[in-house]
Amino acid sequence: MGISSEVKDEMFIRTIGLSIFQSDGEDSDSQSEEEYLESEFLFTSNNKILTNSDNKDEITKRKIRLSHLTSTTRDLVGLQVWRGAFLLSDFTLHNCQMFLGKQVLELAAGVGLTSIVAGLVADQVIATDVDRGNILPLLQSNVEKNILSCDNPKNKNNVSVCELDFFWDEYPSELKKKLENIDIILASDVVYTQPITKQFVKTLRQLFNLSIKPKVVYIALEKRRETSDSGEIIAPMYAHFEQCIGELNLAMINNKKVVVEELKIDFPQYFVYNRVNELTLWRINYM
Repeated sequence: MGISSEVKDEMFIRTIGLSIFQSDGEDSDSQSEEEYLESEFLFTSNNKILTNSDNKDEITKRKIRLSHLTSTTRDLVGLQVWRGAFLLSDFTLHNCQMFLGKQVLELAAGVGLTSIVAGLVADQVIATDVDRGNILPLLQSNVEKNILSCDNPKNKNNVSVCELDFFWDEYPSELKKKLENIDIILASDVVYTQPITKQFVKTLRQLFNLSIKPKVVYIALEKRRETSDSGEIIAPMYAHFEQCIGELNLAMINNKKVVVEELKIDFPQYFVYNRVNELTLWRINYM
């Protein structure tokens, strides 16, 4: 059974056509039966910050071009665009100054929207996801087509792509070295099964354990509701996330406290999408 992001039915997506990125289609892990699309996602931004210039603040319209699918199996949902990524991208654009000069890690980066936005202002960004199907090659392709065309020279090669699986108990030594210097961790819509949610929180603990350097995590999630057998409206995956994240709150790791809090999402909207009431944003301070 195919799973489709809510973004699929929102008419703001400007479909350009088939992406030059194509799968061989021989393996059920490679892609769904749909073709890859290339779409433009429009947003507004502060030109002074994104170009690192001394000019006066100037709001300009920009676009990000992404190849993606509109329906996949559950294990390949990273090949789609999700609302949580838009919310997290809005948050990043609204808080550009906070990302300047920082080392950023995105977990489960999917098609790369949030990593690409973070790459417009951060010093370095590591976009990670599982090496399954075409997820990593698609992520790499989307990063290259957007970051290489960036009009700020210092941001042309500052986003790298690599594998990171929530189910890993140990990280490759080269990756571990990079992760020690991370300042900001981003993640969006990573809650869709209980095992993955549990492993996601375990991954945060592992990242905190890698170094004593303070870190902050921002997580954007959509609270997806369903009707129980008794007719009650419930959000079981979100409830499980709240339980897991609650167990992390106030924990002491390497003599630093973990503080979890939900943030308001009343900041301006820079991308064109439907910011529904079910979208939520969380901050985890490790300090």
